[in-house]
Amino acid sequence: MGAKPSVYLDANILSVLHQRRARGVLRDHQLVTREWWEQERRFFQLYSSVRTESELAAGKYSGQAEALAEVRRLRFLVFSGEVRDLALSYLEEQIVPASSPGDAYHLAFAAVHMIDYLMTWNQAHLLNVETWAKLKALHERTGLYMPWLVSPKTIPRVWLGQVIRRPKNAT
Repeated sequence: MGAKPSVYLDANILSVLHQRRARGVLRDHQLVTREWWEQERRFFQLYSSVRTESELAAGKYSGQAEALAEVRRLRFLVFSGEVRDLALSYLEEQIVPASSPGDAYHLAFAAVHMIDYLMTWNQAHLLNVETWAKLKALHERTGLYMPWLVSPKTIPRVWLGQVIRRPKNAT
C-alpha cells in the first residue's frame, strides 16, 4: 500500500479511543489504545472503510462524534465484489459467526487490500487462536493474502525497540 506498514482500524479501536468515562477492562483498552495512537501511529499508514464508519454511526455512545470525525480523516479502502465475496466466504467457512457479518467484512477489507495489520479489540470473533487457525487454513488453501490480527497491545512498537516492517504474509 505504501512505504510504511499498513493498519486497518476496526470500529472498536476508534470508539475505545474516544470513549468517555471508561471503566474496568475498557479503561485498560482505552489507555493502551491512546498510548499507541499518540506514540506509534505515525509509523503506520492507517486505513478504514465505510463498514467501520457505519458501525461507528450506529447507536448512541459517549465519544461518538469524535470517533466519527476521526474515521472520516482516514483513507477508506474501496468496497468491491471481491471484498463482499471474501466476507461471505469467511461466514460460510465459519471463521466468523453468521451473527457477526461486520467482522467478516473487516477481515475481507484488510485481506483484499493486502493490509499488513488488522487492529481490533474484538477477542470474541477476531483476535483469538481459533479464528487465527481457521483463517490461516483458508488462506493457505486459497493463496489469499492474510493480514496479521493485532490489538494496540500486540502490534510491534518502535518505542520498545521492536522492528516495524511490512510482513511478507501472515502465514
